[in-house]
Amino acid sequence: MNILFINSIQMFGGGEVWMLRTLNELRQRDHYVFLLCRPDTELADRAREQHIEVHTINMRGDFDPVTIWQCARLLRKLKVDVVLTNMDKELRFAGLAAHLGHKCVIIPRRGIDYPLKNKFHYRFSYNVLADAIIANSNATKHSLLRNAPWLDPKRIIVIYNGVHPENFDHHAIPTRRTEWGIRPTDRVIGFIGQLDERKGLHALLEAFARTAHRHQFVHLVLVGKGPLHDWIASKRLDRVHLVGFDSNIPAVIKSIDCLVLPSRWEGFGIVLIEAMAGGKPCITTRVSSMPEIVIDGQTGIVVPVDDVDALDEAMTFIIENPKKSMEWGAAGKERVEQMFRLDRSIDELEDLFIRLVEEKS
Repeated sequence: MNILFINSIQMFGGGEVWMLRTLNELRQRDHYVFLLCRPDTELADRAREQHIEVHTINMRGDFDPVTIWQCARLLRKLKVDVVLTNMDKELRFAGLAAHLGHKCVIIPRRGIDYPLKNKFHYRFSYNVLADAIIANSNATKHSLLRNAPWLDPKRIIVIYNGVHPENFDHHAIPTRRTEWGIRPTDRVIGFIGQLDERKGLHALLEAFARTAHRHQFVHLVLVGKGPLHDWIASKRLDRVHLVGFDSNIPAVIKSIDCLVLPSRWEGFGIVLIEAMAGGKPCITTRVSSMPEIVIDGQTGIVVPVDDVDALDEAMTFIIENPKKSMEWGAAGKERVEQMFRLDRSIDELEDLFIRLVEEKS
């Protein structure tokens, strides 16, 4: 099949990580894959580094005739069988392009549980232009149906994000602790993600200050970059390590004792399944898909959003109960094998593509 993914986002986050990973997996299964995105974006640069064929347009308005014409021309040129879109904007212009020219399957993927508005252009986009809808979790699907009862539940297909658990094999991964200046015997709580408001970092730092006051051997490592970096650095917090971006996530996971992701809102939280694949317990918040990933009291702890007391208690429990933490880590690893393997996710995606192409033809 000829498969085109479209993404109009200018920043690079979890959705873009999923997109590149999925394109690579589909290519390894002998599909022809292409990416359409905005010019001069990190997504375009990374895709080219991975030898994915990239096409760029400016992507003006949802119903901009130039954008629709450019997309229609590309669909014809590449003889596209399936288009997967990332945002409502792309669904509209790509869906219209497909209907006006080269007919192909159009599938929007909902990677976050934002509600759909009860307006004509939303109904038209999802009921007429889209052949099916992919949701990244049951939480996202339920949110869609709760706010858009005009959607047919049978057309919303849940396909989880996934990882290759074997990439997190502890025996083959070097540790980062020496680079961070942390002793092997100390305990390390890790955060991996964008350093911004939505990740709940204000609550995390306040909670960690309380935890660190009682436990002198615990550290918090913040892996990532973002607008809060300078603010965090200016506070000069004791035993808080700002280590920047790290592309070797398995090495980071091996080097921590627990992952904390206290997001105020989130798309999926793929770093949670990466940590679980590495056998680490997780602390996260009761939003979006995350309670569906981390089972409270079985693979980690789920706390309310912005609850400093609960975050402090959760981190303290992990530190003071290493045996229970190891049990949760092992249970998380098993859960990833059962629910969040990447090859399983790609199987489901590929099966959906094949079925819809056959129905379309």
